[in-house]
Amino acid sequence: MKELDLEELLELIRYAFLRLDGAWFMASAEKLGLETATELDVRAWEMFSERMGKKIASITNLKGAFSQTLPKLMKIQRTLMNMNSEIEVINKSKIIYRILECEVWRMVQKVWTQDAIPCHKVTLATIRGLLKGAFPEKEFVLKHKKKIPLGDPCCEIEISVKNS
Repeated sequence: MKELDLEELLELIRYAFLRLDGAWFMASAEKLGLETATELDVRAWEMFSERMGKKIASITNLKGAFSQTLPKLMKIQRTLMNMNSEIEVINKSKIIYRILECEVWRMVQKVWTQDAIPCHKVTLATIRGLLKGAFPEKEFVLKHKKKIPLGDPCCEIEISVKNS
């Protein structure tokens, strides 16, 4: 049997993690209905992401200006979630985060119709949780401006520090 290197292990972990999340959501929707499953999924992702944001901030000693540290946080998050994304720093308190390719969307579009897919709600909950965990002293405003499931070329989220 071949020994796996770290990159192969990371790929396997990502695959397992995202497929488990998808299976959990589909089973929940089957048992409880799409609306309840979506509410649970959104809350679970926000809670998980807050803890992940705290852990990433702790491990990386994340400090400095928001416009410099958020891109580092999001780079780690996109690696974990197997997303192709980019960050555009608008100014010291506003950033645009674009998801160009999304592994979750690739999975769920095989099962759900575009209007039923709640991934945009989960995306916002995930980002909200990460921000709360990594920057607990700040408040943010998130605007989901574009959505891949609705035919846009990317998902685009504007992240602004509130009262800046």
